[in-house]
Amino acid sequence: MQHLQSLLLACSLTTGICLADTINVPEDHATIQSAIDASVDGDLILVAPGLYNEFDIQFGGKGVTLRGSIGSDGLPTTAITSGDQGRIMLIGHQEIDPTLENLVFTASTADTAVMSFHSDATFRNCTFSNNSGFLGGGYYNLNGAPDFIDCRFIGNTGTWGGGYACWETGQMKHPNFTRCVFEGNTGEIGGGMANLRSQPIMTECTFVDNQATIGGGIYNDGDSCCPQWNGNITLIDCLLENNQASESGGGLYNAIFGLPVIEGTTFSNNTAAVFGSGMFSEDEMIPTVRDSIFCANEGTSEQISGPWTDDGNNSIESSCPEPCLGDFDQSGTVGVDDLLSLLAAYQVNGNGDCDDDGDTDVDDLLILIGRWGQCP
Repeated sequence: MQHLQSLLLACSLTTGICLADTINVPEDHATIQSAIDASVDGDLILVAPGLYNEFDIQFGGKGVTLRGSIGSDGLPTTAITSGDQGRIMLIGHQEIDPTLENLVFTASTADTAVMSFHSDATFRNCTFSNNSGFLGGGYYNLNGAPDFIDCRFIGNTGTWGGGYACWETGQMKHPNFTRCVFEGNTGEIGGGMANLRSQPIMTECTFVDNQATIGGGIYNDGDSCCPQWNGNITLIDCLLENNQASESGGGLYNAIFGLPVIEGTTFSNNTAAVFGSGMFSEDEMIPTVRDSIFCANEGTSEQISGPWTDDGNNSIESSCPEPCLGDFDQSGTVGVDDLLSLLAAYQVNGNGDCDDDGDTDVDDLLILIGRWGQCP
């Protein structure tokens, strides 16, 4: 507190502009926790590439930015593991929430790798991989509204929510996920995600190759007691593909009570053995579906089982249409937005790959230009 007061006084006596300190790990402090302990609100903690063995990292109420390093592909090269010592990180209730960037949380065998409680922390370009636990192998959110931007949940295992689980008890704010990937996670309830009494907004997110007993991709439920407990998950321009449920809800299982919204989303090649190879909803769950595709979901008599509201421009087909090369935003047209996406990935990563060679180069640019206009 004295450090912070002195810093604020120095700012006020000069120009009123105060630059935050930058703390380097391991140069200035050997561990991430010791760097956080030495920081104050607004500081930037830069963590060099490598694997750090730490457990139960906490922020102590400090609103800092914890930033790892990235490789030439834009992916994090800074990883933290706790092994069997406990969870990797706990972010508790605090006035200023931390920002975490370019970090891998991996190989934890605690109840969850990262837990947040009443926190609106922001995660950018983070990976939660190969963790195992009970509630959310990769991440457990209790009563919070964290933001996940360009994050990945890969190869995690959890009883409730292989990649991510959320439990809420009445707060009004809810999580946001933007361009996140849930891949190869396993759970009993919700392979990729178990959303309990929460109303996350999922935008341009992908659920692929996840497995569970119910809700291969996502398990979503709520409670009718009060509006903020409804299971009102929103999926916008998402993809649920190749997820498996040994019972029901290959892509998505909606349970108990809520009004989910599904818009511009594709459910393809998901499987379930009992009900709803694409989506299953219990009687008090009534999702509204618009501009979405259900195709080639197999194993049950119906791709969609249970109540739902058809809000228009939906397609349910036994086979999926051929992909339109260059149509990265799946708008049905190759245009300016797709060109901008390709240029952003040009010689950086494979997000603009049109010719399946694993990168984005001039060949992909030529293919996109040649496909310009309406998809066939």
